[in-house]
Amino acid sequence: MEGERTHRSPYFCPMSRFFEAFGKLKDRKSPFWEHLTKAKIELLEAFKSLIEERIQDLKGKTEGLKKIEVE
Repeated sequence: MEGERTHRSPYFCPMSRFFEAFGKLKDRKSPFWEHLTKAKIELLEAFKSLIEERIQDLKGKTEGLKKIEVE
């Protein structure tokens, strides 16, 4: 990575870069990797819960809508 230059978007996810950098390290059987894998899962579960909550909010708003006929 050091000295390596690639074109990247000015918008990036710092967590993604963090996991990408650590993913290149060796000795994946250490307790560190076990904790890191669980942390990745927890982070994804957190985003999943936000998305599911937003979906429920949107579904609740559409339940009160009524289709009307337009001439």
